[in-house]
Amino acid sequence: MNAPKPLLPPLTLYTSPKTRGTYVRWMLEECEAPYQVVSRPREQLRSAEHLRLNPLGKVPVLQAGEQLLTETLAIITWLAEQFPEKNLIPPAGHVERGEFYRWMCFALHLEYAAMDRRFQLLDNDPERRFSVGYGDFDTAFNTLRQHLKTREYLVGDHTTMLDLYYAGLLMQFMQPRGTDTDNPRNRPVLSIDDPVLGPYAKRQMSRPAFARAVALDNELAARMASA
Repeated sequence: MNAPKPLLPPLTLYTSPKTRGTYVRWMLEECEAPYQVVSRPREQLRSAEHLRLNPLGKVPVLQAGEQLLTETLAIITWLAEQFPEKNLIPPAGHVERGEFYRWMCFALHLEYAAMDRRFQLLDNDPERRFSVGYGDFDTAFNTLRQHLKTREYLVGDHTTMLDLYYAGLLMQFMQPRGTDTDNPRNRPVLSIDDPVLGPYAKRQMSRPAFARAVALDNELAARMASA
């Protein structure tokens, strides 16, 4: 006889609109999980109150009962494990879980590559390409393109939480930072018209849970602006 599933602790999401907190809210909506939201204006992220939640002064933070969880990818992976009936993570012990871990770690390479490109750090030096984990920007993103060229999902035959995370990450790289696009550091590092990565990200963002998460984020932003 299987042991009963432990009760999920109360969930509270600390977030700001248009941050990676949206990824966590999206995942919570996918899981149809009950949760509360505490808004964190960006100017409060360095407050003593928030630094007790996350010493890096970042959002999102998910409080699960007495436990504080930080790091977006860790939070949404944990949520996927809490709701196995949603099928958003391959089963433990299955070979697809190994592939899942591969692409979970590879996301960090993509982020480093994109940030180095955005801040115009040279990646054409052979010694540097050998030393850094992702090699260079083009190699890292072409690896992802090749993987997705004939696939609809990163792993397996249906959406997992990695697809949600990758879609958000790619759209972040395809959009400018702020309004000062004369500054090269604020320009997109990927084209929204990328023939492989653009449609992939848009497919994931067509999910109803993403629309709900964005609408809730917009409502939060409007309340914060009028406060």
